Amino acid sequence: MKDLPGTLIIGIDRGASFTDFAIIEDGSLARTTSVETRDWQTIGETYEQLRGRYQTDHIVFSGSAEGMPDNLKKQAHIIAEIDAIGFGGATLAGYRECIVVSMGTGTAIVHFADNSARHVGGTGVGGGTIKGLCSLIIDQQDPARIEALALEGNHCMLNLTLADLGYDGLSFLGSDVTASNFAALKSRKTEDLAAAVLDLVGETAGILASICAREANCSDRIVMVGKVSGNQFIRHVLELVGKLYQTTFIFPPNPGHATVYGAALKYRHDLATLAYGK
Repeated sequence: MKDLPGTLIIGIDRGASFTDFAIIEDGSLARTTSVETRDWQTIGETYEQLRGRYQTDHIVFSGSAEGMPDNLKKQAHIIAEIDAIGFGGATLAGYRECIVVSMGTGTAIVHFADNSARHVGGTGVGGGTIKGLCSLIIDQQDPARIEALALEGNHCMLNLTLADLGYDGLSFLGSDVTASNFAALKSRKTEDLAAAVLDLVGETAGILASICAREANCSDRIVMVGKVSGNQFIRHVLELVGKLYQTTFIFPPNPGHATVYGAALKYRHDLATLAYGK
């Protein structure tokens, strides 16, 4: 992409749980912030503060635009979320072609190639699942606390494994590979329950991503973004899934702001195409 010197962009991504903001200067992330709300009043206040400070007319928006106030609607360039996910994940990881998996409230899987993004899969299982199930099972909703508990737990105490079925030597599969989630119930310890929930979410997203990556010939380039992808227990599960499916999961910096960053990058790409051609 041709360079666009001096272009400062304010990015906004309104997700199902968080709204992310970013300042992108000369194509790089200069500042990020998030608010745990979808409320337009709070979004508007944060946006006005940023615009007052940075004085730019380059505003991009991705995510849910339903109910967007008229003043923001007139000022913002709407970027399709799939494009934002693809551009953001690929750029953070330094790839021209890859699978980008956005683990937020749910999970979206995108194939990025030739400066174009295509939705290839996904699941409703994600951060919202973790929050909901852990609220019901262990009366805990705080992501950091859930992660800490899970790291002290053993998901095999809740999951039925190949070892439980007597298949210890089955091909290349390890004895602790899950045969059925939450089918053993050998423990009710909070740590084990938290681990089992995160294992369920990580395995589901990882297996779907691996299948999509194989189809796209990107088995060694599965880029994980979204706030859930920063969870250390989830990362461990994904690495195990990668060994099982012979795929490689990549964890770039700033994964929680990949989509809002990608919205700005897609906007820059479109501006450059108009100014310079392909």
